[in-house]
Amino acid sequence: MTCYAILCGSAPKGFRQRKIEYMYDFLISETGKSQAAEGLLVLPNGVNELFLEGLLNEVFDKAADEDDGGVILYLCAQTESDLHSQMSDCAIPDVEVVRLGENEIRKEVIDYYADLAEKMDIDFHVEYSVDGEFVMEEELGYEKVSGGKNLC
Repeated sequence: MTCYAILCGSAPKGFRQRKIEYMYDFLISETGKSQAAEGLLVLPNGVNELFLEGLLNEVFDKAADEDDGGVILYLCAQTESDLHSQMSDCAIPDVEVVRLGENEIRKEVIDYYADLAEKMDIDFHVEYSVDGEFVMEEELGYEKVSGGKNLC
């Protein structure tokens, strides 16, 4: 199975969340889905909704070409309330979002891709996580965090 993974954090510039690093290490480990390292993208400082949609479109196309392709979307917010926020500056009430730093991703967009994955017979797994613990990028050593190729 070819698995593509997008790990989105909400760390300040120059930092990464520990849980993002743990997930990355797991995905490239022998016990994890080591094949995901070929299709692994880490966005430690957030991602805007439009860019995420473009990435999901691309990996869904690639996963659909595989017999048993899969996609993992890992969203790591700083606080629990960031996972269940209401869209700021929105005239429409009750639009629930995941806040990653200064970016907001509507949960209805994530739900749309979950429905699309089912129709396309793609194994799509979304995981929400909270982590307020950061580590400076210089302390990580880039050989640890840049082993996978970008999706694009």
